[in-house]
Amino acid sequence: MKVEVALTELRKVRLVVAFPHESYVRPGVGDDLIARLAPYLPPWGIMLVAEGDQPHAHAAFETKELLPLLAETKLTRFDIDLDVPPEDDDDELPF
Repeated sequence: MKVEVALTELRKVRLVVAFPHESYVRPGVGDDLIARLAPYLPPWGIMLVAEGDQPHAHAAFETKELLPLLAETKLTRFDIDLDVPPEDDDDELPF
């Protein structure tokens, strides 16, 4: 499974924004996805975002103030393939 992600800073908080299929942007499966993504990323908060007519987000923190800021933020997105094991901690991260 590939998930598109971006690293950003919103309101002086560094975080990872992930754009999975909308069905993952909710408690339960979203929390599982966040746990699966964590080894591939820096130790920042991860926010799952469903784009579309009614954007919404899920995270282990409050998202309602951060979500509207994404529309104003230029993001450089890249894919993470969860079917490929994360690289060792000794290797440099790809970002």
